[in-house]
Order: sequence, then C-alpha cells, then structure tokens
Amino acid sequence: MRQYCRIFLQIAGCAVFGSWSASAQPVPAQRPPEVHTRLTADTVLIGDQFFLEVDIDKDVAQEIQLPQFEQNRLTQQIELLGIEGVDTLGREGRRVKMRITYRLTSFDEGRHALGGFPIVWSASAGDAQAGRGDTVVAPELLQLAVGTFEIDTLKQQIFDIKRPINTPLIFDEIKAYVYWGAAAAAVLAALIYLLLRYWHRRSGHGGQAKQVPPHVAAIRALERLHSRKLWQNGKHKEYYSQLADIVRVYIDGRYGIGAMEMTSDQILEAMHGVNDDRLCGKLRELFSLADLVKFAKLAPAPEDNEQAYFDAYFYIEETKEIPEPGQEPLAPGATATGTGSMPADELTGRDGAENEQGEDSES
Repeated sequence: MRQYCRIFLQIAGCAVFGSWSASAQPVPAQRPPEVHTRLTADTVLIGDQFFLEVDIDKDVAQEIQLPQFEQNRLTQQIELLGIEGVDTLGREGRRVKMRITYRLTSFDEGRHALGGFPIVWSASAGDAQAGRGDTVVAPELLQLAVGTFEIDTLKQQIFDIKRPINTPLIFDEIKAYVYWGAAAAAVLAALIYLLLRYWHRRSGHGGQAKQVPPHVAAIRALERLHSRKLWQNGKHKEYYSQLADIVRVYIDGRYGIGAMEMTSDQILEAMHGVNDDRLCGKLRELFSLADLVKFAKLAPAPEDNEQAYFDAYFYIEETKEIPEPGQEPLAPGATATGTGSMPADELTGRDGAENEQGEDSES
C-alpha cells in the first residue's frame, strides 16, 4: 500500500503541475509538510462506514510516504477498509495542498481516540530512494463514538433454529451416482475376470493341456513367421527381429539360458560349451545378419532371407531334446494343433508390434 500511495501521489502531482520544468533552478530551503486530519462523522453505529480525511500541505518537490498499518487497523478498535481517493486541492507558489481519504469502520462499542497520524516525507525523490526522510504528525486528537442497538430482552422472544424441510428423494438427484457406480462396477468386474483368467493360465489350471516342448513352440513360430511374408513386403527389420527372438526363446526353454536378456555375443559365448562348432557357426551367421539388419539397416538379398530362416529351422531341429526310451517322439508336425498353447507359442502372434518397438529403442 505504501508504494502504491507514493506512485499515486507522484502521478497526481505530475498531472496538476505538468508545466514544472526539469531544468528549473535549484530548490530553495523547504519547510516540512503540514498535516491535518478530521473525521467526516464522530458518532456512528457499530459496523457503519465513515471517512478520515488527511490534508497535506507540502512543497512541490517533496515526496510523501503514507504509513502502513498492521492488520489494516488504525487502532485496536478502528479498521481500515481502503483508500477512497487522493485529490489535489490547489497550489500556492511552490506549496501544494492534497487530501487523502480513508474508508474506516468499527465493530467495538464505546468512545475511541484517534490522533497523531504520521506522515513520512523526503526533500526530494533522490532522498526518498536513498531512504532519507523525516516524520511529521498531525496535531489533532480525534474522538469517535460507536453506538449499538438496544435490545429489549423482556419483549424480544428468542426462537430455536428451524430444522431442514424433509423432501422426498428423487431419482434425478442420485442418477449420476448410480450411473458412475454401475460403470465402476463393470470395469472392476472386467479387471477381476482378466486377472483370474491370467492366473488360471499361468498356474497351469487350464484343463489337461500338455506342456509344449521348446522346439515345438519354436517350429510353430517359425512357420507362422514364414507365412506372414514380412521381408517380401520390405519389412526386413521386423522379420529378423522376430526370427532372432524365436531362436532366443528356444535357447532359453531348451538350455535354461536367459538369452532374451543377453546380447548376441553373450549368447554365442554361452553356447560354446553347449553346442559344437558347426552349430555355433550357424548361430553366429544368423545373429550377425539379424544385427546388421536391425542396427545398420541392411536389406539382405531374398536368398539370404530364406537361408536365415532355414538356418534357424536347422539349428532347432539339430538341438531339440530327444525323448527318453519308452516315450513317443513329439514331432513338430504331429503336435502343432493338438498340444494346447504356451506363451512362446504366441511369439509371432503379437503382429510384431512389441518386437519392433523394442528394436527401435535399441537402435
């Protein structure tokens, strides 16, 4: 409020005395401003609003800073509601007369004294910015009488608070809650159903379905990949990403090696103690070509694409687990539709979306 009032006073002074030139002669010795105060009403009812007028007679070059009041109170009983206006009353030589009007109120009954209204002034704008100033106080001692209403407790009867009116509950008042509750219940039921179904499949409670061997799941995935004709449609990256993942999943299921979390070099190093040099060479050619396609954006020839498919098929057939004596051999062709489903069986059934996203992030 202090800064606002000072700016307001400067603007008001400029508007009235715009003809004052910046090249004027040096300012002569100044006498301090004169401050006088008066109340527009000295008797009010409790809660009524009234005004305090502060008249200031100052030199044109002097800067005025209005006081700030804690918690917007002039005294403990008188509250400050705001500044009603700042007016210029006139000018006589270098002296300017101004009036600042405050809007006040009081909620305390009785007689209250108000006096000694302080004004901080500086001889020039430079002194005000440097913090040099002095204080002048209004000489008037004002008295304010605040009255209240007389209540005759003998004639005035006091009643209890009325209870709320009971109204019937209608559907329009609760239909939004009903609709949202039904929608939330449907979503919750769907989530519970999906979670139960997932748990049922993961825990192996889905009937008497047999566990699909890793090589059977891998051969199924290779056949589906081959039938999608990805590289024939220019989708080399998706083709080799899924081809390499099929072999990784097979190695994980066949040998218990976490190939899905390993790089190509780490897989080849781990397989040296498991496969012979010929099979490791097939793996190296397959993974090297897949890495070039995924990371170097190589577009292999059609015969290379087919050869990569046959290398993967050959590696799986050569390394598949042989049934123990007395067990029926589990040939890929005989079990492709009769042994149930497994997570590995769905490797290429995701339309390649997850694999392509993963490879894009790596590249």
